[in-house]
Order: sequence, then C-alpha cells, then structure tokens
Amino acid sequence: MNPLLRKLNLPKKDSHKAENGKLLVVGGGREYHGAPFFSINAAKRFCDLVYFMPGSPAPNILHSIRNIPEAIISSGFPDADCALYGPGLGSSKFPFSKVSERYEKIVIDGDGLRKIRRNSLEGCILTPHEKEFEDLSGAPATPKEVKRFAAENSCTILKKGKVDIITDGKKMVKNRKGNAGMTKGGTGDVLSGLTAALFCMNSPLVAAASAAFLTGYAGDLLFKKQKYAYCASDLAEALPLAFKKALEKQ
Repeated sequence: MNPLLRKLNLPKKDSHKAENGKLLVVGGGREYHGAPFFSINAAKRFCDLVYFMPGSPAPNILHSIRNIPEAIISSGFPDADCALYGPGLGSSKFPFSKVSERYEKIVIDGDGLRKIRRNSLEGCILTPHEKEFEDLSGAPATPKEVKRFAAENSCTILKKGKVDIITDGKKMVKNRKGNAGMTKGGTGDVLSGLTAALFCMNSPLVAAASAAFLTGYAGDLLFKKQKYAYCASDLAEALPLAFKKALEKQ
C-alpha cells in the first residue's frame, strides 16, 4: 500500500455539507465533450460539491454534464477549494489566467498543459504523460528531470506511465499499480478528477500519490474481474471499491 494514503484527511463524523471539499472543473470543448464527464464522475464521491464551467459553450458539453446530477453547472467562478483545469479543452480559448488568479489549488491536465506559462505553476499539480512532460519541460521524462522540473517550478508533478512518478521536487513516490487496460481514452481524465477532489482537503503530494495509487488499484480490480475489457467509465465507478479496500489494508 502507498504510505501516503495514511495521511489522507477523511471527513469528520460531525462535518456538514461543503466542509469536505468543493471542486471546480473547467474543461470540455467542441472536440472533446466527454473528458470533463469522466473527471466529474471520478471526483463526485470524494468531495462534497463539484462545479462545472465549460471551456466553450458547445451544446454537446452541457448535454453530457447534465447526465451527472451531482454536477453544478456554473456561469461564474464559485467558492471552491480547488480547480481542475484542462480536461478536453481542445481548441477552446479559455485562458489559464482566469483560473490561476482566483484559486490557489489547481490541477492542470490534458489540453490545459499546452495553455500554461511556467512562471505560474507554484502550488499546482500537473498530470502529464511522458510526451506532455517532454513538450512542457524540453527534457526527457526521467525521474531526475521530473523532480528537477517540480523543484524549479515549485509544483507537484504526477507523470503518468507504466510506473507513475509523483514528486514535489523534494520527495518522490513511484506508483506501480495499474495495467495496460488503462491506456483507453478518458482514463487520464478519471485520474485528474480524483487528484483534484483529494487536493481539496490534502497536500499536493498526498493528493497526487493517493490518486495515482487508487486509480491504478481500481484498474487492477477491474483486470481481475474482466481482464482488459473495461473503459474509463468503468474505472471511475471502480474507485469507491478500491478506496474501501485500500483503507481496510492500512
């Protein structure tokens, strides 16, 4: 088990609605209307409220999100503990500055990684795969370079791969959970949604490492049940069981 799971802040018995995390998801565009759907589905069981702001006003985005009754479609910037920026933005012009000037805790994923400036990453969690990291940093996605980039930019990196590398520039955690069934489209959006939900009430390293472990563990549970025949929606739905089993083993 990942030792950082023990540091996760869990809801207190006497807590009330909105005290256990409020998340804003900014994403979706004409090309990729399903991406924020996966992120919200992953996040909705791990924080109290999930707001959604579309990257562009394409009707197909809102139609998808309206199938998630827990999602609150927001026309303005709500009071939130964390923002997830990027899933499915595609060619949307929604600038990162609109998010970064309002929220201290931000997870940047997918298309969002192409719309940021390196001088605005302090405190953020970035979730690139190998090619995205190389494009962003100009360096190979080795553990040494990932750690260096995190240290230089005062951020936390969750570099996705066969072995995930999670580092805040000081500490490094490697996650070996997961399997090749997780190469399917949308699984990265599931990971970023869970990461952002956990980041609402936890430190960036704890949130990122725990999310990587739980998502990989969920994939492994699905693999035992049905081999590689699962998709991103299945992965999001398997997260609660992975969470329960992981806590029971602590």
